[in-house]
Amino acid sequence: MNQKVCFICGVGHSGSTLLGLILGSHRDCFYCGEAAKTRFLHNPDKPIKKRVCKICGFDCPVWGDLNLTDNLDLYEQVSRKTQKPITIDSTKNLEWLTEQLFAIAPTTAQPFLIFLQRDGRAVLNSRIRKYPDKDIQELIETWRNQIQLTNELFQNFDRKKIKVHYEELATDPEKVTRNLCDFLEIDYQPQMLEYYQQEHHPLGGNNGTQFLVAKARGEKIKEPIVSLSEKNRYYYQQHSLGIRLDLRWKEELNPDIKSLFEEIAGTENEELKWEA
Repeated sequence: MNQKVCFICGVGHSGSTLLGLILGSHRDCFYCGEAAKTRFLHNPDKPIKKRVCKICGFDCPVWGDLNLTDNLDLYEQVSRKTQKPITIDSTKNLEWLTEQLFAIAPTTAQPFLIFLQRDGRAVLNSRIRKYPDKDIQELIETWRNQIQLTNELFQNFDRKKIKVHYEELATDPEKVTRNLCDFLEIDYQPQMLEYYQQEHHPLGGNNGTQFLVAKARGEKIKEPIVSLSEKNRYYYQQHSLGIRLDLRWKEELNPDIKSLFEEIAGTENEELKWEA
């Protein structure tokens, strides 16, 4: 059943939830969210938001009653459950990605790798907003290390692979989505850009983007599964349902922090920098 597995790698807060929902809106695709969280399904010791669908909660028709076995790889089981031949996983953990690539290697499933890139200053700003008490230098060094290791994984991957900039996706979503459909060897479908109108069942991922899906579908956002800070809630309540470039970092990021980031991670950010 499972013909293709598309992995979206990179650093958290780079737009992978948005990209996954867009691709998952194709009739042949199912977006798992962060499939690594399948390890937490039905585990009462884990926080609720890490072990249930971020849209449906416990009553999810995909994850709610899915009991995984060791007899088949994860993506084959998900594909059979959803009746979709293409599964998409946006887990960033490189150990997980390596394990899953090894698991599907003996199968007929074809792996694809998308390296989703975003200006590191924007990512840092999002992480500061989410983790205001964390040491800034540590956040920068964590970003730099993840970028270095992801670059290494991408370079060593010998199947179909592509780099995509979040900023280009948000600025010209149709062009980028068409390119990705060509990459995945599927037809472009216009409803993909109206991802918020489609049915989704992601594990993990960005609360704000999922808030838009819930809002568009007339569903009440499920606390504590999807929770937004006061600042983020205001931003997403004012956010149109269409795809929009988020450049809040340009106003919010302290100039001293920008300088520190450039000093520590400027080299790694050179390819990702977005000045438009």
